[in-house]
Amino acid sequence: MGRAFLSGPTMVLLVKNIDQSIHFYKKLGFQYELVGGPEVQHVHMTRDQVTFILHQAVNPSDVKPYSSVQGGLYFDAFCYTDVRALLEEFTVKGISIVKGPDLNDHFSEFTIEDVDGYRISFGG
Repeated sequence: MGRAFLSGPTMVLLVKNIDQSIHFYKKLGFQYELVGGPEVQHVHMTRDQVTFILHQAVNPSDVKPYSSVQGGLYFDAFCYTDVRALLEEFTVKGISIVKGPDLNDHFSEFTIEDVDGYRISFGG
């Protein structure tokens, strides 16, 4: 029996305003896909092998990124990539960097923040 290949991971992000979140992720180069039926509906935002599932919060106060709580890490999601190339792409698009960039020969990284306060770090 072979070993199964895992891709992803896919993360669920509870959002305050799904239309604003969709717009933000499209600006980052993610593709939009509406998934589910009338009772359970959410949006997949995918770029390459990274997918964020956006789900509209019933109560906006329920949206609490892990990075915003005491003791949380400085990011909610981490993506491995060619940091310098992505940094250049995001700079041209006017995406705000909230941490970094820390560029060196061993491991480079920078962090952005979406409209709900989720922090996404990119490193490699």
